[in-house]
Amino acid sequence: MARLIVASGAFAKAGETGDRQCVLQEICRMSLVRHVEVLKPTDEWDDVRGKVIYQCLSTDLQLDAALPTMAHSQFDKSLRYVTLDVFTEERFRGNPLAIVESSSEVGQDVKQRIAREFNLSETVFLHPPSDGGFDRTCDIFTTTEELPFAGHPTIGTLVYLGSQDEAADGGTQSIVLRTKAGPINAKFHRDTEVAEASIPHSIRIHQKSVPWQTVLDAQPSLDRLPAESKQPCRLVSIVKGMTFVLIHLPHVEDLLSLTVGGPRLDPGTIKWDEGWASFTAPYYYVITSDDENATPLHIRTRMIDQSFGEDPATGSAASALSSYLALALYMRTAGRTTHLFSIEQGTEMGRRSKIGVNVTLDDSGKSVKEVLLSGSAVPVSQGTISYE
Repeated sequence: MARLIVASGAFAKAGETGDRQCVLQEICRMSLVRHVEVLKPTDEWDDVRGKVIYQCLSTDLQLDAALPTMAHSQFDKSLRYVTLDVFTEERFRGNPLAIVESSSEVGQDVKQRIAREFNLSETVFLHPPSDGGFDRTCDIFTTTEELPFAGHPTIGTLVYLGSQDEAADGGTQSIVLRTKAGPINAKFHRDTEVAEASIPHSIRIHQKSVPWQTVLDAQPSLDRLPAESKQPCRLVSIVKGMTFVLIHLPHVEDLLSLTVGGPRLDPGTIKWDEGWASFTAPYYYVITSDDENATPLHIRTRMIDQSFGEDPATGSAASALSSYLALALYMRTAGRTTHLFSIEQGTEMGRRSKIGVNVTLDDSGKSVKEVLLSGSAVPVSQGTISYE
């Protein structure tokens, strides 16, 4: 079990400038630090020398008081990292993300172990820049596998890169982020601190829907819904390898009734199109706009799956949902080809997130021309992580 040890004197400033309990909870939320131990000045740590520093950007607090650091030989191989909360303008909200400045000598197996140590929904590994500019390659890992693309890692990484030029004043920075799903052309608006990414997409609405009974087996509380709401749910991929079951609920109260920790959707009832079998998760949504033809269309969502619990913000799922709805809305909106969506997620778990999606269809209204994913992110912590 990893733990962070700090001296009691280091919290003097925290009591004046922030909620120390909130800081500790955020640190403990990662398996990187499962336990925080506060030492009194008289306590000793005999086998170490120097001092330990943990910087928490949310309070401008440096936890460095009178603690020795471990011998340098134990940290010969280390990488710099930062964590951010994504799809939010407020720390300790949104979806947390770790970004690691990687190196050419770090293999994919090491990256997987580091991602498992952070224990976040995703961890990004940035390759070294080839020209010092804003064209970077990255790998995206969950705790168990590498992904070709994911939404909140994309937005968080773009904010991180776009914010590095401290001398810049306003304006827009163009960035290219290269993922396994393809290059992402993006912009970071310095005046609003919002990143906007034209994400890779290969929208696939699979031929066979997921039976309602499959959803009900995972969420028995939904049995209370009226019969007209108990319909098969569409299976939609945003790219090959990222698929979502889109579950439309009539009311926000139905979202609140969902439980975390129950059974997964039965994979035996999910029938992908040939060659499209992939990671699949349920995405529950309620349209909260009074007019379903409104722009932007406001939607409240939840992502719940036994494999990871609940996700505070899922940009890839939001993009898949928005693309599906845009295609469905084309005929009902007199052939409108541009559709805006404002998606709120994570509210029920205390990590409210706001995701923006702008979908442009081709002139026929039968295929998606572009998906723009947008959002903010705020830095939370920074440090180094060692590896072997």
